[in-house]
Amino acid sequence: MTKTSVTIPDDLYREARELSDNFSALVTEAIKDYMRKKKIEKALNSFGKWGERNEDSVSIVNELRSEKGRDFANRSH
Repeated sequence: MTKTSVTIPDDLYREARELSDNFSALVTEAIKDYMRKKKIEKALNSFGKWGERNEDSVSIVNELRSEKGRDFANRSH
């Protein structure tokens, strides 16, 4: 575990303490929730990247596999 100091507004701290006896657990839960939401947001944003391509995903993967110097993708070994 890592201890750290953060600065938050007094009113927010008081309200959080009213909701939970374990402030550390509350902050940990809030950070986990924030990170989960950011990961979902990042994943959703990445889906749009494929839509900008003119080729289908199978063609793109096959092209990547055939690039010079990418022998690790050669399935004939």
